[in-house]
Amino acid sequence: ILEQHPLHFSFHDGKVLKLCPVRSEQTWALNIKRGILSVLQTSQASTASAVIEEVDVLGICPTRYQRKGPILVKTRDLNLCSHRYSGFTSVQSVALPRMSSEQQVLSSKLECVQSVKDGVLAEAKC
Repeated sequence: ILEQHPLHFSFHDGKVLKLCPVRSEQTWALNIKRGILSVLQTSQASTASAVIEEVDVLGICPTRYQRKGPILVKTRDLNLCSHRYSGFTSVQSVALPRMSSEQQVLSSKLECVQSVKDGVLAEAKC
């Protein structure tokens, strides 16, 4: 089912800008494809460390990039993301207003290690 419909998307400077899914695509299959694109999304930050806002399957999130030679480490505190749906577990949760991420009932973090060779993303592990 995952291979039944291609997912066309626009990709510019490491960012997925737009998705063009087939209308008949099953939601679960489209969400898996969105998740894969989230892993491939990267930043060409010229400094050793930068925080940028990214939009992907996890929501709108402040994302820290740290360059360590050819390796780029991407980290997020998912409690700081907006427009995030918490349907990934059987425990439904919503971030409470005016509470720090340390006070949330469920704490979620993401860390990805991306390897770049000759300006091209060669590997990504999250």
